Amino acid sequence: MGTALDRIDVKMQGVLWAGTAKEKPFSSTPLEADKDVDLVVVGAGFAGLSIALHAAKAGLSVVVLEAGIVGVGASGRTGGYAVPHFPGAKKPSDVEKLLGKKKADKLISLVAGGPTWMFDQIDQYQIACDPLKKGWAQPAHSDKALAKIKAVYGEWKALGLDVEWIDGPDVKSTLGASGYLGAWRNPTGGAVQPFALCLGLARAATQEGAVIHEMSPVSRVRHQDGKATVQCNGHVVTAKKIVIATNGYTDPLTPNLEKSGIAVRLFHCATEPLSQEVLDTILPQRTCFTDLRKSGGFCRCDPDGRIISGGAVFSVPGAEGYGLGHARKRMYTLFPELEQVNPKIETYWEGYCSITDSYLPSCQVVDKDIFSLIGFSTRGVALAQTMGKIVGEFAADKCGLDDIPLEVVEGTRSISMHGVKERVGRLIFPYYQAMDRFGLS
Repeated sequence: MGTALDRIDVKMQGVLWAGTAKEKPFSSTPLEADKDVDLVVVGAGFAGLSIALHAAKAGLSVVVLEAGIVGVGASGRTGGYAVPHFPGAKKPSDVEKLLGKKKADKLISLVAGGPTWMFDQIDQYQIACDPLKKGWAQPAHSDKALAKIKAVYGEWKALGLDVEWIDGPDVKSTLGASGYLGAWRNPTGGAVQPFALCLGLARAATQEGAVIHEMSPVSRVRHQDGKATVQCNGHVVTAKKIVIATNGYTDPLTPNLEKSGIAVRLFHCATEPLSQEVLDTILPQRTCFTDLRKSGGFCRCDPDGRIISGGAVFSVPGAEGYGLGHARKRMYTLFPELEQVNPKIETYWEGYCSITDSYLPSCQVVDKDIFSLIGFSTRGVALAQTMGKIVGEFAADKCGLDDIPLEVVEGTRSISMHGVKERVGRLIFPYYQAMDRFGLS
């Protein structure tokens, strides 16, 4: 797979969001001198920018070091879904078993309220990222999935959330999609233009006093002679604390750090803009959704009427053609009406997210005053920002490590059989398709 640096494409080739962002472009100079600051953040995606913004807001001197450009990684390539739920069918009770009641309660609250908080911050900083506040739904494509989402819905409902159950016959009229046996919906979810949101967060962070250096790849992070240091572009930045927030683009900046998450390669594609007549029959309420299909069952539209979908990349020669064929087939399954329209797929792009065994991120204390926040497992749009706020406040000594509602790992926890899992992940897509086809997912 190569290094994370090898995977960075600063030209954002094919990425729809790079061409439709309404937020002003952001640019900054590479690191050109040694510095001594309160906080260094490695990575300028949702997590890193949020950490920087809120740490600077709390009065710290903050430097962000980004190997490429702001939003070049998963944050600027994601589908932009702001989801008030954990990955897949993970329930609040599952989270409590992993974290204990105190931390779980706080994380559950963060996840449930994440999109609302995110949309409020977008308004506060006037970020032009096309916020779509039309809700998010999780439909069931099989009997097995139906049982899972009923359990998920029941737990969120019992916690007092304003969620609704949609019976099978009503899913079509609500989502416009065919073949689903039922669904649940949270009206606080939604979607954003993710690259534009990254640009806006970078602007907000600099307004609060943070300094961002693009084209500044970090080569080493370590604690030496009583100081936490970062080596970058032939210079050294010394800090009271360092936070590494590189998610699916993590290199071994500290020993084995890259093994704390599985880098999973995903693709997205977007159709040409569709007519209002067509859009009124598919996604009529503009509610975005993600189902439990292992081969990717998610859909949304952008403000111009493009349908956006995708899945996991099957790493064989001609992967783009394979992905486009899968995406078109999936769109026709969800929206049979589209087959008559046969829309052109205008753009195709790929990116990497970081998946952990628990499907939750963790905070690792990789060395004295050096921390990592990695592993958002497809839920980074809202959760990386809310968690970034807490970590930024931790860096400013406004809260302690125990106040971070994640598992705090002393040292670096390598995922077992990491290399095998990454290799298998690149080749398992046809197996996932078969599981979906036979109702086993």
